[in-house]
Amino acid sequence: MRGAGLAAWLLAAACATSAGTWAVSLIAPGGALTEAQVQEALATASAQPPPPPGVTLRAGSSFAYPEGSLTAACSGGRAVLLSWTPAQNHSVEDVERGPAPSASVTFESADDRTTTVTVRCPGPVASVVRGTDD
Repeated sequence: MRGAGLAAWLLAAACATSAGTWAVSLIAPGGALTEAQVQEALATASAQPPPPPGVTLRAGSSFAYPEGSLTAACSGGRAVLLSWTPAQNHSVEDVERGPAPSASVTFESADDRTTTVTVRCPGPVASVVRGTDD
C-alpha cells in the first residue's frame, strides 16, 4: 500500500510540474532570457530619449532637488532637457523640453505645491533657477 501512495504522489508531482511548465511557456514564449538579453533589456529601458533632430549637445548636467531631478544640456546657447524624474509623492505637471532659450519642468507635490526648475545656457554649461509656489 505504501508503494501505491508513493507512486500516486510522484504522478501528481509530475503532473503539477508539467502543468506549471506549460503555463510558464504561455507567459514567456521562446523560453527564458539569457543574462545578456536581460542586461540589454535593462539598458534599453533606462536609456535616455534621443535629443530633438538637428541638436548637437555638449555634455549634460544633472540637477537634483527634493521635488525631483533633471538632466539638461546646451546646444548653441539653447537649453534642452534630456530627462526628468519626479521625487516620491510628486508628479510632473508641465515640461518645456526645448531646445529654446530656456527649458523647464514643473513638479507638483501631493499637496498641490509646485516647483519649477528652469534651465538656461548663457555659455556652454547649463545653469538652473528653481522657483517654488507654496
